[in-house]
Amino acid sequence: MKRMIIVAAGLALAVGLGATTAAEAATVAKSYDFALDSWNEIGASDGPVTLHRIRLDLIEGRLTKSAMARPHNQQYLETARVQLEYTNESSAKWKARIDVRWLDGEGRVIDGLGANETLDRRSAKKVTGVSVSTLKYGLDRAKTLEVEIHYEP
Repeated sequence: MKRMIIVAAGLALAVGLGATTAAEAATVAKSYDFALDSWNEIGASDGPVTLHRIRLDLIEGRLTKSAMARPHNQQYLETARVQLEYTNESSAKWKARIDVRWLDGEGRVIDGLGANETLDRRSAKKVTGVSVSTLKYGLDRAKTLEVEIHYEP
């Protein structure tokens, strides 16, 4: 099951003014079957930036703030990492707000993360990522991965 919505912020204003330039910000929202270590295609572009794909994987040996807050509960925790592959052909860095949620079989949010990332300038197929400590139980119960990314200069 895959859904895709792309909303170009400021596009209505540009059309109303008769401008012919590309939108300067966009949002893409997608939903995927939940699978760890699996790249999911995004294929969204706005101006010089293309969001290629995203994945959620597990990383070993990484100490996160939330893991430090629960030092005696490591047997219940995993460190999950979201990686976003993108291309930015412009001479300026772009900002990206990445929100990722994993849901159970009934569509209830189990866990997720939100992060602000920088999409470096003149980058060809670069990967940026952020990690979070989460419960193993939640990862075992997850059925859907929801992704929403807002990106702008």
